[in-house]
Amino acid sequence: MGLNKTNGNMYPWVTHTWNPLAGRCQHECSYCYMKKSFLGNLKKYDGNVRLSKKEMHTDLGSGKIIFVGSATAIFGEWVPSNLIEEILGYCRKFPNTYLFQSKNPRRFVEFLQLLPKNSIIGTTIETNRNYNISKAPPPAQRYLDFLAINHPRKMVSIEPIMDFDLEELLTWIKKINPIFVSIGADSKNNELIEPNPDKVEKLIKSLSTFTEVKVKKNLRRLCLF
Repeated sequence: MGLNKTNGNMYPWVTHTWNPLAGRCQHECSYCYMKKSFLGNLKKYDGNVRLSKKEMHTDLGSGKIIFVGSATAIFGEWVPSNLIEEILGYCRKFPNTYLFQSKNPRRFVEFLQLLPKNSIIGTTIETNRNYNISKAPPPAQRYLDFLAINHPRKMVSIEPIMDFDLEELLTWIKKINPIFVSIGADSKNNELIEPNPDKVEKLIKSLSTFTEVKVKKNLRRLCLF
């Protein structure tokens, strides 16, 4: 599929996505958009983890903001280190800004020195509660693992946002000290436990006091504004 311009519900600040890793994601999140899109039926995202030979010849160009691994989990525990090293090495050949996001942020520690210049690393924290909707580490573990990482450009994705405890979630994010937080809702009707609009508004206003908040369009149905 090569380098793809972003569209739909993707981060609006990201210009392109690139998915060099093939194979089945073992996090198996119940709300995964891959399950409800044509991508989920592609052979590329089935079977054992591997590099896509075709993707590893993609011209990534320059001056872009590229979300690497938007359709899978590059830093999953099941992914061999040498595959991650090859992907990062390929990215370093092209002067872009890269986003690497993982629900297994502890794995970032192994590769911090190999990240391309100006890389942004992120993790997903849908809530501070554990709703058992994924085989990924629970949110509390993601928070602790991400907090321990020393990197100048960290972001947090609260998507799909689920009901939460305001003070605890705010404390987590403030301690992580991200350069921005992106907030989005469940856009695939997965019947998740969602917060009420008043709580969402309070979260956004509170986060805005110490970091930039990027609100996605699909959050409008959960907002009062």
